[in-house]
Amino acid sequence: MNVVNLVGRLAREPESRNAGTTTVVTLSVATDRPKLKDGKTYKDESGYTAKETEFHKVTCFNGLANAVANNRTKGDLVSVEGRLHYTRWQDADGNDRYGCEIIADRIGFH
Repeated sequence: MNVVNLVGRLAREPESRNAGTTTVVTLSVATDRPKLKDGKTYKDESGYTAKETEFHKVTCFNGLANAVANNRTKGDLVSVEGRLHYTRWQDADGNDRYGCEIIADRIGFH
């Protein structure tokens, strides 16, 4: 089963483009998870639980894309439900390149 669920903040403004009659919006969603030291969480210098941030490329289409582009901005909290999608291509030098993104089925606004 290929299912992804994320809750995080938009790391930048949604990027919108048109591909023929299809609207495509790309998001960067930042999620946090606690850092571990010796298998346990720990506090940083400011007294908060130390965290690692990961950035996820999320792509959505048409109606969902329009809703996100028109109603969300950098820093907004969103939940994403979708699936992983991997791509492979060759760069100008003929090297194989790989990418991973989340194709969103639903995006919740919080």
